[in-house]
Amino acid sequence: MTTFDLIVRNGQVVDGTGAPSVRADIGVVGDRVSAIGDLHGEFATTEIDASDRYVTPGFVDIHTHLDAQLAWDPIGTSSCWHGVTTVVMGNCGE
Repeated sequence: MTTFDLIVRNGQVVDGTGAPSVRADIGVVGDRVSAIGDLHGEFATTEIDASDRYVTPGFVDIHTHLDAQLAWDPIGTSSCWHGVTTVVMGNCGE
C-alpha cells in the first residue's frame, strides 16, 4: 500500500497521447504522478473528487496575445484559468 500526497479520484483521464480517455484515479507523490488506475483502498493526504470532470495534462498555447496583458496581470490568468501551463510569447507567439 502506497501513501500518496494527492489522489484525484474518478476523473475522466486524458493522457495527451491521442488514446481514448479512461475513468481512473491518479496518485501523486511529491511533484510526480506515480500511479494511474484503480486506487481504491489507497490513501492520500489530500483527495479530490473529479467525478464528471476531465483530468488532463497541461496545454501549450503557441499563439498568445499576452504580451501587453502581462504588464498588468503577471500570472496571465486568462491562460492558467483554462489549463494552459506553457505559453509562447512574442508577437502572436512568434
